[in-house]
Parts: sequence; structure tokens; C-alpha cells
Amino acid sequence: MAKKKEKKSAKKIEEKKTTDKKTTDKKTTDKKTTDKKKLVAKKQLTEKKSVAKKEPEEDEFEEISDKELENFEIEGLDMEKLTANVRNIVTKSGDEGIFQSDLWKKMKLTSRDGSRLALKLERQNMIKREKVLENGRWTYKLKIAHAPVSTESIEAAPCLICPVESKCTLEGEISPRTCPLIEQWVITEFTNVKKPKK
Repeated sequence: MAKKKEKKSAKKIEEKKTTDKKTTDKKTTDKKTTDKKKLVAKKQLTEKKSVAKKEPEEDEFEEISDKELENFEIEGLDMEKLTANVRNIVTKSGDEGIFQSDLWKKMKLTSRDGSRLALKLERQNMIKREKVLENGRWTYKLKIAHAPVSTESIEAAPCLICPVESKCTLEGEISPRTCPLIEQWVITEFTNVKKPKK
């Protein structure tokens, strides 16, 4: 009988040790998992801060000297071609303009290179940068500084092929004030301007 009690007691002690070991192992595993999660979170925060430091705010480039901008080039790129592409894209954006960040994504440039290029083009009076608040963050909208002049409207002007153009004066018998060809041309051009382009 005493042996049975000893066996039961030994069995209970063994079961308690096993239970305690499982509890300790679980606590150790939980602690390791928690520590690992904390480490991952800390690493992610550090990476975010690092990225934030690498990508400066667009305003930080304002202090660049004219000489630095004049000599600014992006390695491996034809700057004349790049400048022409940027001007074309900004021109096509019209009066609305285009966000500086959207343009750099389209051109596959870094924020740093894009901001410097925008400053360079602004200082050369090719584009205008307008500071705007977008989604709670200050950024720039780029617009063309001087819209290219279109000669389409005057290409069809009757004066260019008029046989009596040399005799045409404001007070003369032949005059732009009374010319039926000019009148028709103006009406046609005005009608074309009013029609929406498809």
C-alpha cells in the first residue's frame, strides 16, 4: 500500500514537473515571440526614419546655388532631351499643371534629382513651381512659364496669299476692314475655337 502511494506521489510529481516544464517552455516561446515582434517593429521604425532622412522635403533644395544648378546633371542621361521631355509633359498638363512628384515618377527620377531639375528649369524661366498643400503635405505643382506660340491660326490667313496685299491699307480701296476674305477667315477661326477638340 505504501508502495502504491509512493508510485502515485512520484507520478503526481512527474506530471507536475511536465506541466511546469510545458508552462515554462510556453512562457519562453511567448517571450521570444514578443521580443522578436518588438525587434521587427523597432527595425521597421528605424528603416522608416532612414528613408525619411534619405528623401528630403522638397523645400530643402531651395538653398542650392545657381552655379550648382547650372552644372547639375543626372549621370547617364541626356539633359537636353530630359529637359525637353519635362517641358512637353508640363505643357500638356495645361493650366491644371502636374504635381512635381507625379512627374518624377513618370520620368523615373528620384525626388532629389527631380527637385533639382525643377529648380533649374524654374530659374531658367521655363516652368513655374506653385507651392500647394496636397493630402496634408506641402508639394509643388509645375506649370509651363511661357506657353508655346501656335501658328495654326494664322496659317490659313488669306493675307499670306492675297494677290493685292501690296495695295491693302486701312484707308484705301482695298482694306482689311472691308475684306470679305478676312471676314470669312475670322468667322471660320472663331467657330473652330468654340468647337471642343476630340
